Amino acid sequence: METESKTDYRAKLHEIRGRMLIGALTVEEAKEEAQPFIDEMNAKARIIAEEYGRRHKNFTFGYLMR
Repeated sequence: METESKTDYRAKLHEIRGRMLIGALTVEEAKEEAQPFIDEMNAKARIIAEEYGRRHKNFTFGYLMR
């Protein structure tokens, strides 16, 4: 499995947000499209937090679409 960098996720989420803002996607469609990226980001962040003895607060759709 190829690993994607943080900027790849960020670019994809930015594209989804842009399409949502111009009306090409509804909020629900955008949420469905973004959820796999959000889940993967949360999984990776959780692993990193455990390595450093920290807690991870999950990324949410609302937080990332601000």
